[in-house]
Amino acid sequence: MSALIEAMLSPGWDNAVRAMVLALAVTTVTSLVSRALKVTAGEIGPIWLTNAALLAQMIVVPHRLRCWAFAGGMLGYLSASLLVGERLFVSVSYLCANLLEVLVALAFAPPVSTVVEFFSPKPLVKFMAGAVLLAPVVSGLLVTSMLHGQLVGHLLQNFCKWVLSDALSLAILTPVAIVFWTGEVTQLLRVERRRRTGCLLLLVCVITTGVFGQNHFPLLYWALPPIVLLALQAEMAGLMVGLLLCLGIAVSFTVRGSGPLWTFPYGDLATRVFALQFFLVAAMGIALPISATQMGRCRLLAMFRDLEQRYRILAENATDIVMSMAPDGRLTYVSPRATAVIGIAPENLVGLQLPDLVLSDDRDALAAAIKSMAMGASRASQVIRFRRMDGQVVWMECTFALSSKGFAASPHALTATAHDITERWAAEQRLADERSQLHAFAFRDGLTGVFNRRYFDREMALQAQPEFWAEGRSFVGIVMVDIDGYKSYNDRYGHQAGDECMRAIAQAIASSAKRPGDIVARYGGDEFALILKETDPDGARVVSERIRQTVESLQIPHVASPAGIVTVSCGVAAQQPDSVGDSLNLVAAADRALYAAKRRGRNQTCVAGADEKDDAGL
Repeated sequence: MSALIEAMLSPGWDNAVRAMVLALAVTTVTSLVSRALKVTAGEIGPIWLTNAALLAQMIVVPHRLRCWAFAGGMLGYLSASLLVGERLFVSVSYLCANLLEVLVALAFAPPVSTVVEFFSPKPLVKFMAGAVLLAPVVSGLLVTSMLHGQLVGHLLQNFCKWVLSDALSLAILTPVAIVFWTGEVTQLLRVERRRRTGCLLLLVCVITTGVFGQNHFPLLYWALPPIVLLALQAEMAGLMVGLLLCLGIAVSFTVRGSGPLWTFPYGDLATRVFALQFFLVAAMGIALPISATQMGRCRLLAMFRDLEQRYRILAENATDIVMSMAPDGRLTYVSPRATAVIGIAPENLVGLQLPDLVLSDDRDALAAAIKSMAMGASRASQVIRFRRMDGQVVWMECTFALSSKGFAASPHALTATAHDITERWAAEQRLADERSQLHAFAFRDGLTGVFNRRYFDREMALQAQPEFWAEGRSFVGIVMVDIDGYKSYNDRYGHQAGDECMRAIAQAIASSAKRPGDIVARYGGDEFALILKETDPDGARVVSERIRQTVESLQIPHVASPAGIVTVSCGVAAQQPDSVGDSLNLVAAADRALYAAKRRGRNQTCVAGADEKDDAGL
């Protein structure tokens, strides 16, 4: 018992009771209205509203609430039968047939949340085949077999009338009822749509009243234009409400003997009501495709408006300048970001040629990028420079793309995005400077400013590559230079003076190797080395002597030296190598020549080979 009480107090229980009460109320009212359309007691009415209303509710509600809505519908059928005083057996027969029809139709009906979903092609075909055609046949067989002999007219006549009545009612009224059960009808009351939809529905009421308020002229199809206009101008929910109003007004006049259907020689009132329903089915067949097409068009336009709005919001709030232009570079749109980046308002840029706005050195490259896009390239990019009104130069990276083929876009229009890279460019310049400094730190001697031993060894390693020593290469010369008595100079004059002396000699050596390809390096301690490309032994000797004489001309005092000044000794080696190891042998040969110059008394040059032989003879 406590579990039952807790279930009754839960929110789900409230929804179930609400669904059942609504089904009970709607079923009771629609049953009473439908029974009022019967011409004589016990006759099958030409319109049966109840099954469509109950079926629409069961389509819309969640699966867990369908049994509650079904129970409420069953109670509604019974209460309506009791209110009109119908015999028990007849009431039970109608109840069983109607409930069976709703269940069969529900098996073919899709669960939907909007009436638009109901009219999707596949669910609609399934509903028409199963719910509109099969369900009334099944229920008609049941009711005519149970009430055989108690209904007025022949069995086949009553069966056909039942099937036709229920089929037409399900086809017309089920989507109308869905609009109410889903609450879409309340959307028609929104402020932006209320006046237009209200005027269109009023027009339907006025024209339908005018058409069915007289029976002198066959003006039946004059009721169709306002429905078509409603389909063009209103949503699907408004069309359903308009059809319901048209049906209600037309039926109320027809059952009272008025309207264009009375100008035709129909046999009875039921036949005229059937004809009216056929007319509404035809009207739905005309209006629904129009409404669906209009809704699709409206969704497409709304999508385009939304996309355009998003594009403008992004363009206006982006940090980049977004531009649209013709294939010749003429600007057609510029985002507001241009004011902050280049200091020019967008309206002053529209109509100008983009290449005319950049620095003259960048115009040709920018025009070529735009031309490549016009010739069919999918994308292009170019770094350009703008000069602001205050004279500052702004570096921009401009990326071009073809505009998509939209509603208003030209198929040959271009879209450009200009990104400010001034800070990035400045950072890259700083990075390049830092790399240059690091290169200097790595390959320059900190004291003298010439290349260091690391750089000399790297160059010699490159000289050792096989492709460097390809056949036909010219001579390469190596000059090794050593400061004579440098240790004693340091001991007498101090290390600071020794450093000054080292720098002066380094500059003298560098000034003597005048060609751009000549490499001067501090080999280690007080020793320097030179790589003289395309230099034979005689040329290397000339350079070496120039170095020695330049140092001698500095006249740096050195009392411990026999010459009284600072001097240098040089060893020279040069050859035309033809093997990988020859580059390394050159350094060794130059070093041996240097020591030969030292042994011969310093302040002189020895060339590997000839001078070494003379030294050996001594």
